[in-house]
Amino acid sequence: MTKLFFYTLFFIACTTSAQTIKSKSLKIKYTLANGWTGEEFGGKTSWDESGNNLCKCSGAAFYKTGKNGKLNVVIYPSNVNGLDSIKRNFVGSLRFEPVEKYDKVRNQFFSFEKRKSNFTETKSNKKSFEVIKLKTKVEDRFYIIYAWQESSAAIDPNVEKELNEMINAIEPL
Repeated sequence: MTKLFFYTLFFIACTTSAQTIKSKSLKIKYTLANGWTGEEFGGKTSWDESGNNLCKCSGAAFYKTGKNGKLNVVIYPSNVNGLDSIKRNFVGSLRFEPVEKYDKVRNQFFSFEKRKSNFTETKSNKKSFEVIKLKTKVEDRFYIIYAWQESSAAIDPNVEKELNEMINAIEPL
């Protein structure tokens, strides 16, 4: 009976521990934060190749369903030439509204330019969710990260904390 108990504990520990995923094509590694799911999209040899309904480019998307709606974090890698490409200003049909003002912020792995603005739904041309856009540089590559909550016009501090939990789980390779 005690053997069965220890095997059960071992199995639970193995299945609930977070797994770190290394993406050689995106040159990042990440450990999904508690409650988050993720998927990569795009080409394996070029960041501007292929894609999905979020972008005709490469990247990773992370999602978490919370009590106040779905939380989203999307990361696009780029080189300097693709950094300001139009397609990286979109997440699916949501277009980031540019703003001049930004803050310099830092986490354990990156220094960011942080801009807070809104998405505009391109089909209806209506202002949508408040979104945080982070840009960073690591060696010869750049990353653009979008973070937002689908069910709210504004991001409150508790939601921003949850979004930052997933952003902080992303590291450069």
